[in-house]
Amino acid sequence: MSESPKLPSHIVFIVDGNRRWARNKGLPDWKGHARGAERVEEVSKAAINLGIEYVTFWGGSYDNLTKRSKTEIKYLDSKMYRYWAEKGIKDPFIKEKGVRVRFLGEWPDLLSSETVERIREFEESTKKYSKHNLTYLIGYNGDREMLTAIKGILKDSPKTVTDNVLKSHLWTKDLPPVDLVVRTGEESTMGHLSNGFMMWDTKNAILNFNKKLWPDFNKNDLVKVLSSFSKQERRFGK
Repeated sequence: MSESPKLPSHIVFIVDGNRRWARNKGLPDWKGHARGAERVEEVSKAAINLGIEYVTFWGGSYDNLTKRSKTEIKYLDSKMYRYWAEKGIKDPFIKEKGVRVRFLGEWPDLLSSETVERIREFEESTKKYSKHNLTYLIGYNGDREMLTAIKGILKDSPKTVTDNVLKSHLWTKDLPPVDLVVRTGEESTMGHLSNGFMMWDTKNAILNFNKKLWPDFNKNDLVKVLSSFSKQERRFGK
């Protein structure tokens, strides 16, 4: 009997390309975000069904929610993030699979009060689950996370600063190290990570730079990426 393919314990998706997808088709930007939201649901459920314990999506950077047009930010707030929360609260899949849901980042300071309330309600409704973990990074920049952690450590003034001390001050303190990062919308294999993305948690991760724009990335593409991951040798510096 052949062995089952090796799966990552923690997979992260950088969902890039929503606006480019829409513009390539002559559509308004919000159409790309709408299609992208559908893909987040499809891919997250596929990953969980395959048995991946931690699934994380970078759904919006701090810059996305402070520097883009008011119209786009309003759409992301009410039609994407609030949509995820409201639909997730009612989704039987979450209960059936035992999915703990978290939203990490500076979203409470950046989103509307109604969206913040829905998100908190969604998180609260899943806090008793632990079989799978679905995390959305919203209003998240890795460099801002690290600066916040450093300030927290200085305030606490521990006798020594260890790996565990630093990790305990990160927004992602409850998440394990990342095994695989998938960034869509890259035009070549020479991809990039933005804003110091999860710099501590991705230090030993495999990076997959995918040419498909996020609205075109589906569960079949996920299977292909996981197949490639299973063939990678990770030495962790040894």
